[in-house]
Amino acid sequence: MHQGRPDDALSFAENALVRADRLTPVVKAVMHTRHARALGLAGPQREIDCLTATGQAQDAFARDGGDEPDWITYYGPAHLERDLGRALLHLAVNGGDHTAAQGHLVAAIDRFPQQHSRGKTLAVANLAHLTMARDDPNHAATLGHSALDGLGPIRSDRVFEALRQLRVAGRRHRTIPVVRELNARIDRVLKPA
Repeated sequence: MHQGRPDDALSFAENALVRADRLTPVVKAVMHTRHARALGLAGPQREIDCLTATGQAQDAFARDGGDEPDWITYYGPAHLERDLGRALLHLAVNGGDHTAAQGHLVAAIDRFPQQHSRGKTLAVANLAHLTMARDDPNHAATLGHSALDGLGPIRSDRVFEALRQLRVAGRRHRTIPVVRELNARIDRVLKPA
């Protein structure tokens, strides 16, 4: 997904789920969120599949597995909400129902503790993108500034990509001064050192 190869991402996610019975609940939930995101990027013709995958992720996460591998122990409810929101984001900004994506992203922001600044910042940047594309450019600018304020020393390709998408969504609102200001600030942050 992060390399801009959604077809490969879909193939890899589906391949990883071939033996889903061998995955622990949290790992299975993560794989279903990745699958859902790839399906969401595939377009409206895969919307039902995307929604099904998000439901499977929630179901898997709700199971108490107990024996999760050490490398996934960081993954909590806030991460799941963020990933579900991100999975629905592409559909939402392209005319699909945006309330579910918005609800998941807001829940993620509320659930992330302050020390998880990258996760929270990514959720805020995604919510700003969604809000800019579908809802209220003035509020989106406020959210965008909040995401930028949360960056601190974070250097994350995923956060930077979310900021790029926010900037693109803001282009159609470039006559609004707060959006122009936000896009200029994003440009400064993304400018190569």
